[in-house]
Amino acid sequence: MILNKPYRLTKITKLTPEVSSFLFKADDGAVMDFVPGMFAMLQYKNEKTGESVARAFSIANAPPSNSLEFVIALIHGRFTSKLDTAAVGDLYYVSAPYGQFKFDINEGDKFLFLAGGTGIAPFISMLRQSAQTGNKSDAVMIYSTKFATELIYHDELMEYEKTSKFKLAITVTRPQPGDSFKGYEGHVNAEMIAKVAPDFKDRISYICGPPAFVKALKVALESLGADPKKIRAEMWGE
Repeated sequence: MILNKPYRLTKITKLTPEVSSFLFKADDGAVMDFVPGMFAMLQYKNEKTGESVARAFSIANAPPSNSLEFVIALIHGRFTSKLDTAAVGDLYYVSAPYGQFKFDINEGDKFLFLAGGTGIAPFISMLRQSAQTGNKSDAVMIYSTKFATELIYHDELMEYEKTSKFKLAITVTRPQPGDSFKGYEGHVNAEMIAKVAPDFKDRISYICGPPAFVKALKVALESLGADPKKIRAEMWGE
């Protein structure tokens, strides 16, 4: 566990019109270990005014690492407005790791990942760890986003589908005329889960996204007869 450790912003990558990836590196280069699915508290301090604001973000890169990657929607909130004007070299502070939403790669060999929007971040960490360790666990992901233009890490996800036992299904809840996207349309529900992963009862389910998304999918899984003890969930935005 680290508390208020200085991290330097080293890279900003625009992933979609509204979402960017921010990579921070420990000022002293120290490596931090964590379990995929965990989150960090990222803090901004204005040394001149004394202003301090912090927010929790899921860690997107694989452990262990001297850097932390966060996938953030720039919604012009009190914290994200700072990142909206951030520049490489800016100093922030990190406290981490936290959370019980942990991907235990040894817990089973079949998984179901249900991701909504930037809730894709902990799953990217999980998939990156699996790729780095050569683990061949069978994972099915249903990834939901509002618009086809908001697909985060789409190319990377497609590569995992080519090179590992990973199946990806994408659904767009607000399809637009002229979209070239080919996939599902509408919100993830029990019917979609049963169609994409008919063996869902054999899988350990992980859900991450906004509160309404997480609550609805826990209900959907249980209505299908999934064992509540095999459902892991993380929600944000409350």
